[in-house]
Amino acid sequence: MNPLMASTYLADVANLILLLGILYPAVMNFVKTRSSISVMLVVFSLAFLIQNVVAIYFHMTIPYTTAVEFEFMVLTFIQTISFAALAWVTYK
Repeated sequence: MNPLMASTYLADVANLILLLGILYPAVMNFVKTRSSISVMLVVFSLAFLIQNVVAIYFHMTIPYTTAVEFEFMVLTFIQTISFAALAWVTYK
């Protein structure tokens, strides 16, 4: 695996960890409040968890050109920063 895809893979794994961290308080809030915002945060987290699992599978099994690898890396890092910000706000 080349360095671009390796860094993308690591960012996807970080995304999974961040999303699991976001999912826990969302589920706890839903259990307590039954609010629609908690439901949507759970749905959001689950959707992105599935997306990241599929992305990791594709990154490990499908060869890409360097241009596509760079694009995936940039988009995945933007996603990681966004999830980190959401996790920070969730636990603040």
